[in-house]
Amino acid sequence: MQGYELVKQIEKEKSAHADRIFIKWWRNEEDFIDFDLVTRFLETLNYSSEISGFELIDQDQMWKAVESRTKGKVSKVQRDGKWMVLWTPPKGAETDITCTECPYTPETLLKILDAETGDNYVD
Repeated sequence: MQGYELVKQIEKEKSAHADRIFIKWWRNEEDFIDFDLVTRFLETLNYSSEISGFELIDQDQMWKAVESRTKGKVSKVQRDGKWMVLWTPPKGAETDITCTECPYTPETLLKILDAETGDNYVD
């Protein structure tokens, strides 16, 4: 699936499930899985790229993926009425996260997952 057909399917799914702000997608080779925000994925999509499949997921599902991948090195706590993520990056991880207590945002979750997997999530 590629190009216009892919965008059509994503938009249809997105309109039916507005809370699903992440996309989990994979190539035909199924050699890795990638995650991104749906809006950013659509903005940067190369219409000639071949995508084998995708799933739109919500923030809770993304949190579960991060928890699973970090194997107990991440936790979510409430501070002053706001959810925060407690995380210590692995040694040598390339990340632009400079906090060990970060806001619980979609961007934070993606950055943690990328740092934990070296941008190469294999399921």
